[in-house]
This record gives sequence, structure tokens and C-alpha cells, in this order.
Amino acid sequence: MEKRHEVRLGARYLFNGELMEVVSFYNGYFQLRGVNHKGVINLLDSEVDKRLQQGQLVPARSAILNETEALRMIHLDASEQLKLDNIAYYIRKLHEKFHGSLPRESTLAELQNLASERGDPKPPKYTKIYNLMKRYVESGQNIFALLKAPQSKCQRAKRLEPEALDIMQDYIKNYYLTPTRLPASCVYQLMRGHIEVLNEDRTTDLDIPSTATFYRAVNAIPTYVADCARLGKKAAANKHKFGTSIHCSRRLLARVEADTQELDVELVDDFGLNIGRPYLTMLIDTYSGALIGWSLSMTPPCYEKTASALRHALTEREDGSPAGLPEELVVDNGSEFYNASLLATAQRLGFQIRFCSRGQPDQKPFIESFFKTLNKQLIHCLEGTTKSNPAEKGDYNSTTEATFTLAKLRNIFEDWVHSYYHKRRHGQRSLPTLEMWKQSIDPINPPKVFSPENVSFLCMASFRCTINKGRVRHKNLAWTGPGLSHLAEVVGAGQSVEVLYDRSDLGTAYVHAPGSHVFYTADAVTDYQYGLSMYEHELVQEKLKAEKKAYDETDARKALLRIHTEISNGKTRSERRKRQQLQDALIQQRSLDITHEFYPDHDHELESQETDNALIKQDIRGNEVDDSEEDDYQTIQLPRKKP
Repeated sequence: MEKRHEVRLGARYLFNGELMEVVSFYNGYFQLRGVNHKGVINLLDSEVDKRLQQGQLVPARSAILNETEALRMIHLDASEQLKLDNIAYYIRKLHEKFHGSLPRESTLAELQNLASERGDPKPPKYTKIYNLMKRYVESGQNIFALLKAPQSKCQRAKRLEPEALDIMQDYIKNYYLTPTRLPASCVYQLMRGHIEVLNEDRTTDLDIPSTATFYRAVNAIPTYVADCARLGKKAAANKHKFGTSIHCSRRLLARVEADTQELDVELVDDFGLNIGRPYLTMLIDTYSGALIGWSLSMTPPCYEKTASALRHALTEREDGSPAGLPEELVVDNGSEFYNASLLATAQRLGFQIRFCSRGQPDQKPFIESFFKTLNKQLIHCLEGTTKSNPAEKGDYNSTTEATFTLAKLRNIFEDWVHSYYHKRRHGQRSLPTLEMWKQSIDPINPPKVFSPENVSFLCMASFRCTINKGRVRHKNLAWTGPGLSHLAEVVGAGQSVEVLYDRSDLGTAYVHAPGSHVFYTADAVTDYQYGLSMYEHELVQEKLKAEKKAYDETDARKALLRIHTEISNGKTRSERRKRQQLQDALIQQRSLDITHEFYPDHDHELESQETDNALIKQDIRGNEVDDSEEDDYQTIQLPRKKP
């Protein structure tokens, strides 16, 4: 039978070219975790030899058995060290002479000679030497094989029926390894109750696993597997994360990290009304720790916001504060970074973009550390702060306590950056940030900066339209200016012009005729466009469109039909009411005649009946009742009583 490859925990393999380490073995699967990345692979035990033959699994470093033995050697006391050195002396000498064969008589004679040379009154016996020599040779002449194997005395566990073990494993799988995260003690009670119910209908009772047996089974589950089932894969990966420090080139702007976060503070407008929390996009140089560019506004994460921060980082400053073109920009996979516009900008300017792995913010630790410092030392000290979580916030009402406007927050933030952050040491750097930036500038190749005009193209876009009444329009936006009417006459009626505008600020546009290099400035028609980005405007348009779509005029048309129907029915009911009142009056009048004890003769009774019948006939015909009269009822002259 072909010998199978033995996989040891702690061994490292190249799996499809990626360095992996064997972490655990559970339920017939070896769990391999990436050394240079955070990937996890579960490899079936029976697949190991197949993968080795195919070349997909290549041993990179065997698990060093000597590490455990070396630890045991370190823990040996002086007497045990002397015993090990003594037996190692005999084994080495005998191996040099007999090469591991050890003939009995010759070996005993040689043992006496070695004991005399060493001055040992009690040389080891032949059987002991034979067993130690066998272990020594099989281990590849490893001295650690001569150590006495550790002995652990423990009682043999009671063997349980397979059915009881299956029930225990089912309860662990279905109740313990679940997101509800039941305690192990509760799961054990459920399992025990289940077996007790089964034993009520059995002639032979199932043995209930003890708590020690149950907890051994729970503890045998690899912690990563248990955390994935109970906490979720993302939380488990965060709990078991590891990694080496990120190597940064020792020059300015070799690596720049960027990120966008919503700040933990509520803002108000000029009238004191709450407007929500602002967003900050930040670029940081990882070598010096300098903040080279940022964009603080109410604009949510988008390309326009990223381009605004990048434009700020590339613009030359009058005060000489840190700025420049990065060699590599490290970002996450958010939509504000992962888009074609930013990739095109990087290609035009000549820098590279490196995207972090999904769900791995630790791959850009410098910018993450900066935001923690910002929150702790500034944002969480402001009025209206929301803190990092509700527990830390407590009963503090951020909305009602907010007092800072966006303009005031910008001033405070810039003052904090220039007056405090750049003048302190951060991390393991030996100098303050600004001083380290100045001393690290290469006079031959200084940081590349641009004038504001040369970086304005980062957010520029254009469209064509015709000028109508001195205005140009695009996507429900409008700009106007004194030169547009003149330009309309130049290009002619019905001819289009090209409009250039900044996507990060829709307040101003520049209009020119095709083929002309003369641009006319056009300002926004309404204040709504000033400081507004195209991304925000498109969000507003989508919301308005959704609201318009949600409003269905069918209900309004149905209501109008119902109103007119009620009006029509109201006329009919009025006529019916009048006729009913007339009939009631006639009946009431006849009752009055009887009550007053009229004594009519035959002629009077006949005349009264004829009058009543005539009125009823008129009501039935419906065309002899005059509704135009002020009184709805006809005046009826009752016959007088004859003397």
C-alpha cells in the first residue's frame, strides 16, 4: 500500500502559487490560511495526495518537530541535562563505530570501554541503547529523539453509543454553531433533555454525554470555524486578522493613502437649522505623515469630491504647506475611487492607483489612524458631536446642541491641521510632520505642484446647447450672463454653443462658440447651484423623478368623478325629499281634520277626497309641481264647515 503524505499542523505549502499555512484539522478538512493574504481554504484530507501529484500543492516548509522538542530541552533542569548529554555521548560513539547495527557482544564491550573513558560507573543497558539508537536513526540523527516522551496519565474516556455521539454533534451544529450564539451550557441542557425523552420509549437507555465530553467536542472545533458560524465571516476575519507592517519607500509622496468618512458632528445652516453631518475626503503622505489635500463639505462620497481633494493636493500653496503629485495612491473599493473618471485622471497625471482588498481597511493603516486621531482630538470635542457609537454618546442630544456651520468647521479644521497636527510627531517618526516634510524634500526632484488653472480640468465637463433668452440650460440647470445675448447673435439663431462647467461646483460656467477661443462667463440663475456638485444634483433629480412617479393621478381623477356623481345624485335626492315632504303634509292635514271633529256632510267628504286625489295625481305625474316657487308646498284651501 502506498504511503500517504502526512500533513502536520503548522506546515506551509504553496497552493496554486500562494503560500498557505495549515492551521487546523476538523471533520476531515485541513484549514489553510494565506500567509501573504487573508484567504482561507478548506482542503479535504483525501484530496491532499491528489493535489500533491498534480503539483497544485507543493510543500514549502515542513512543520518543525524540533520546535516542540527544543522547548522541552529549554525546560530541562540540570540533572536532566546531564542525563541527556551522557546518553547522547554513547549513542554518537556507537553510531560512528557500528553505523546503527549494534551487534550485541561487540556493543556491550564497546559500552564498557566508553564508560571507562568517561568515568561512568553505570553505563546504560543494551536494550535501552538499542531502542534509543533506533529512534535516533529514524529521526535522521536528531538529538531531540533521545528525549524521554512526555507521559500524561489520564483515565480512558467512557465509550458512548454512536447514536448518542451523533445527537451531541447534531446539537452542536444546529444550536451552538448558529448566529443566535446560544451558550454551550444551554445547548448541553437541550441535548440532555432530548436524550432523556428518547430514553422514556427505549428498553435500553442511551448514555448521556458528560459535560466534560460535550465541552471537549466544542473545544475541538477550530476557533475560526466557530467564529464564522456564530459571528459571521466578516467579524471572524476581523477577529483572526494578522499581518506584517506595510513597507513604505523612504521618500516623499511615494505612497499616499486616501479615504472618505462621515464626520461625527451635526452641523447647522446660517439660520440655525440642522443640515446633517459633513463628509471629509483626506490624502496623507505615509512617509512624513503630512496631510497634502482634503475636501470638507456636505457632498457625499463621489468622484467630484475625490477630484476636489486631489486638486487641493496638487495645487501650489502660498504658505509652502505640504502638497504634490503622488507616485502611488492607495484607496479602497468605494464608488468615489473605483470609477473610470479617476482612472483616466491618474493616467493623465502619471500616478498609479492601488486598490485595497475588499473588507481590508488595514491595508491603508495611515489614513485610518489619522481619522481616529481627528475624532479623538477634535471632532468629539465639538458641540453637536455624535461620538463614535450610541453607548459613548449617552443621552447627549447632538441635533439640538449643534452650533457649528460648515464654514466655521472648515476654519477650525484648517487651523487644527496647520497649527497642531503638522507640528507634532506621529507614530515612530523622529521629527514633527512639517519639519520632516521640509527636511525630506529632494532639491533635485522636489514635489511636483501645479497652479490652480492647470488642475482645474480634473472636474471639468462640457455640453452643447442653444442660447435661449440669454440663458444656457443643462439637466434642469441654468446659467446666464451679459455676454450670452451677444454670443447668440454671433453664432446665429438655432446654432449651438459649447458650455464648460465644473462638476464639483455648478455655480459658474464658461460659454464659447465652436471654433472660438473667447469664453464668456455665465453665473447660476439660482443660488441652488452654488457649491453644488453634479453628483448631488443628479441625486436630487432622481428623488424628484421617483416622487413624481409615485404620485398617480388616477386617484385624483377617480375623486373628481365621485364628486360630480354626488352632485348629480344630490339633485335627484332633493326632488325626492320635496315629494316625500309633500306627501307627509297631506297625511298630517287629514289627521288634523279628524282631531278637530269636523262634521262634514256627504258633499264635504266627497269634495275633500277629490282634492286629495288630485294632489296625489299631480305628484305622481311629476310635471305639475312647480319647484320654482319659494314655497315647496302648494297652498291647500280646506273646505269650511257648513253652518
